[in-house]
Amino acid sequence: MSDPVSGAIQSVLNAFRILETVGDKQPVGVSELARHVGLPKSSVQRALRTLDQAGWIRPVESDHTRWELTSRLLAISLGAFAEYSLKDYAEPAMDELRRRTGETIHLVSFDGDSGLVIHRLDSSQSVRAFVAVGSRSPLHATASGQAILAFLPEPRVRQIVSRGLDQYTSATITNAETILERLEVVRERGYAVNVGEWRPEVASISAPILSVEKQAIGAMTISIPVSRFSEDIAQKYGGWAHELAQGIVGFSRDGRHVA
Repeated sequence: MSDPVSGAIQSVLNAFRILETVGDKQPVGVSELARHVGLPKSSVQRALRTLDQAGWIRPVESDHTRWELTSRLLAISLGAFAEYSLKDYAEPAMDELRRRTGETIHLVSFDGDSGLVIHRLDSSQSVRAFVAVGSRSPLHATASGQAILAFLPEPRVRQIVSRGLDQYTSATITNAETILERLEVVRERGYAVNVGEWRPEVASISAPILSVEKQAIGAMTISIPVSRFSEDIAQKYGGWAHELAQGIVGFSRDGRHVA
């Protein structure tokens, strides 16, 4: 006769394994999860439903065949390690960038195959652009994502862009080779520019935040209504973003402050 306590413990352990695998492979489907954790698809599906109800994961764009993490783990980690968080170290630079530009500033971390907005300082202007904290953003279709991609190892970048690039607006670039060419420009000047590629009325300028290993762990982004955007502004604000992002130092690739 099976021990119900042992069975319950094993179910919890399986759920944690599945949660960790979602974080590593996201967005990921049930079949791939089952292969990685070595469990039947029916067991994986039950665990996914439980994790979804608890708020740890969510379906990708209401497609219940693929799953990704929510920002709940981030909120817990920021609370537990507040003194070491990227948010705290980046806020002075964000505040200075907002002072210089008068625009909304977002802090985006590299999380899986997407960006995750972990902090925001709002513009005081009546017409302003912003994304909610906890939102995920596509790497190929945002300035923050392109700033991050430009400073990742090339095999990782090719892996990300080869999975297919979703179209969000008429300006979204969905050709992988075109994205790779753009990343070369980002590396040369130190910042990325995006005009209406994710949201049609929003332009953004973003500089990467680099780890001690010189790989991107996040990005600091200026979000601007398209009506206030110009090439001259992109060059000026991009230079400021690059300058200030370079001062956010001492983080390892896993986002932990080591300086």
